Amino acid sequence: MFPATPSDAIRPRRKPRRLRTILTEARLERRWRANAWQGRFDYDWSAIPYNRIALVNLLLSGRPQARYLEIGCAGDELFRAVMAPVKIGVDPARGGTHRMTSDAFFASWEGEGFDVIFVDGLHLYDQVRRDLVNALKWLKPGGWIALHDMLPRDWKEEHVPQIQSRGWTGDGWKCAFEIAATPGLSSRLIAMDHGISVVRPREPGCLLADRRAELADRRFAFLEARRDELPLVEWAEGLDWIRTGGV
Repeated sequence: MFPATPSDAIRPRRKPRRLRTILTEARLERRWRANAWQGRFDYDWSAIPYNRIALVNLLLSGRPQARYLEIGCAGDELFRAVMAPVKIGVDPARGGTHRMTSDAFFASWEGEGFDVIFVDGLHLYDQVRRDLVNALKWLKPGGWIALHDMLPRDWKEEHVPQIQSRGWTGDGWKCAFEIAATPGLSSRLIAMDHGISVVRPREPGCLLADRRAELADRRFAFLEARRDELPLVEWAEGLDWIRTGGV
């Protein structure tokens, strides 16, 4: 081996990236330990042989001229696999077709509406809610909206501010309670792939119920205690519901 140069000899070694991440997450968990909650949902997403790709393509089936919009594309894992002749993907960082925020996209869009809209952007309640409200405005009659990451399994997965890098869903799950409280919306929260809420309006011009005053400060404990208020189903039941037109 070559002898170390003086600069090499005094340069501190950096911890491996994953170790740095673990240590950072441990510090954040200690910082927010007052919000800790012992309850959890025992879903093993890897054991369910279906994911959002299967779901979105099911929603698009039978629509040869379907128009598809995806909010939050990241690595394009879903966007590339979607079988629609017209696909628009919106992401401010990478993936999709439009490099911008969803707020900017909806504010400037002047094209046609969409048959299926998949919402997987910033996982914060206020942002997910805005994306859903805008999606309802741009959904074509008879269309579907799906929202990803709606079933955090414990307090760390849903915590805002974010305290873990893997499996973070944020608190967009609060929108599921607003969807359930909206008479003009038919929905199912399917227990697959971190939870996917599938929504179909019963009538045009449907306005989302506003429960922000009640839900804004709620944490995972609220979701665990009130889960029975949501139309939570397994994949097989959700599949039957979709195939019958979401009624």
